[in-house]
Amino acid sequence: MSIWTSDFRYIRGLVVSATLLMLSGCMDGPDVGMGTGGFGLHARAPEKIIVADRSVVIAGPPGYCVDRSASRDTGSGAFVLLGSCASIANDPGGAAPHVPGLLTASVSGESGAAVGSIPNRLRVFFSSPAGRAALARNGDAASVRILDTRYRDGAFFIHARDTSAGGTKGLATDYWRGLFDVRGRIVTVTLTEFKGKPMSNAAGLATLNAFAARIRNENVAQAPVIPKT
Repeated sequence: MSIWTSDFRYIRGLVVSATLLMLSGCMDGPDVGMGTGGFGLHARAPEKIIVADRSVVIAGPPGYCVDRSASRDTGSGAFVLLGSCASIANDPGGAAPHVPGLLTASVSGESGAAVGSIPNRLRVFFSSPAGRAALARNGDAASVRILDTRYRDGAFFIHARDTSAGGTKGLATDYWRGLFDVRGRIVTVTLTEFKGKPMSNAAGLATLNAFAARIRNENVAQAPVIPKT
């Protein structure tokens, strides 16, 4: 088996898993909304969370906080959902992001793959029927249109439109997704628009890039966790 085939079977599985984790995380809770309390009532809205056997820190850009009730952390990976701090804390006076949307982060198990070394292969893969099928909620390549791809500072970004039926209530069809490496794991981050609140490609890419940068900066600052023996 070639390295190309091995890499992309892994990447395809990772993207499908991230999509399923995002769907299960969003659907387990209330309908997604921008209003106060749209993410449920929390005593406080944490800005960051440590997942994946306490090896990876996930934190969002300014105005975004972690919704613990819709996040998952298992032995095979982790899923974290972030939204407006004001909404999550049920506090109208709380912080809110400049660009409103729904952020998610999925963390893989330990991986030998390296996103930073294969940007051109990723661009080819996600433009193919197999890549678009991996991005689709329903697994149908025809449901996904790739609007843009970018490679920046070791992260690969995709702007896509998924018209699959059965999307989460309150969310639009357009989203931005990024993949990058953190501590031997692949992190997949996604920004999804709210219905009726479209954002430009530049604003979406800038917000997701800020999310990726915050995660990487937090993990550089955070001392490595030594597993217990």
